[in-house]
Amino acid sequence: MKLSVIFGVAQMSLGIFLKASNALYFDRKLDFYFEFIPQILLLWAIFGYMITLIIVKWLIYYDDKSVAPSIIAYMIEMFLNFGAISGDAIIHSQALNESLHIFLLLTALICVPSMLVIKPYIINKQHGASKKSEMYEMHDIASHSKKNKQKYQKFEEEEDDNHIGHMHEEEKHHDVRQVKDIKFGNDHSLPVNDALKEKLHECTEDIMSNDNHAMSEIVIHQLIETIEFVLGTISNTASYLRLWALSLAHSQLAAVFFEKTLEPGLAMGSPIMLVVCFPIFATATFGVLMCMDSMECFLHTLRLHWVEFQNKFFKGTGYKFKGYSLAVELGITNK
Repeated sequence: MKLSVIFGVAQMSLGIFLKASNALYFDRKLDFYFEFIPQILLLWAIFGYMITLIIVKWLIYYDDKSVAPSIIAYMIEMFLNFGAISGDAIIHSQALNESLHIFLLLTALICVPSMLVIKPYIINKQHGASKKSEMYEMHDIASHSKKNKQKYQKFEEEEDDNHIGHMHEEEKHHDVRQVKDIKFGNDHSLPVNDALKEKLHECTEDIMSNDNHAMSEIVIHQLIETIEFVLGTISNTASYLRLWALSLAHSQLAAVFFEKTLEPGLAMGSPIMLVVCFPIFATATFGVLMCMDSMECFLHTLRLHWVEFQNKFFKGTGYKFKGYSLAVELGITNK
């Protein structure tokens, strides 16, 4: 049972470190600082400490094993009594253990709001800043368009006064092209005033109406992620106890097969009964324990890899499916 928990916490820690590598690779600093660090601290503050107690207890010799402290009761008292313990200390002294328990509990409590609050707050601030910069950009475009309109009016006045011939030839051709583009609506880099005003109005409405909605979506998503990890840390660690339960089931099945087949033959002392019972014992052992139960262990470990391990770093968004097309490969069509 203890080995199953140790392997489980080690594998989940590896999954969280893979999440950190993804965050560094894709330059997601928020995921690194406000998801990876709180998650690994929360896991190690609870179950990392439990593994430390397991190893330390293995290294302590007890003359009477009945007086050895129970690690499960130790962890329960740690949460219910806020660090206080009633039995014997496992690590050095009782005062040291209680101080360590308070420190680990405070660390775990700080990790939860840091995962839940800080990242949505920063994302909301960045979202608001991007919206404001978009509005400023639209106002700059509007101002630039107004200047071009004034330039066009001034050009018409100069054309009426027959002063265009005094301009340099290169500047004249440039201004004529620009004026024609503005006059006939061919200047695609600048929007028409009506469309520009409509865009500014839509942008302002979008900021006012969507900010609260976007913030609520971010908070709900982060809330789900936080609850899933905090509760999943306990349930995922308990899932590794399936390996321990399977080992107990296998030992019980082996004992049943032995008691029902070989043991009667050995008790009778008859070689004939042993010759008859041994093939039954060997067939049941190979079919049930070596084949069926080995497949069952493989399926359980596959589930542990998929759920308990990969959910720490794998999102599964994937890529849009594009079916193979011979026409596309040959260059006949782009669709």
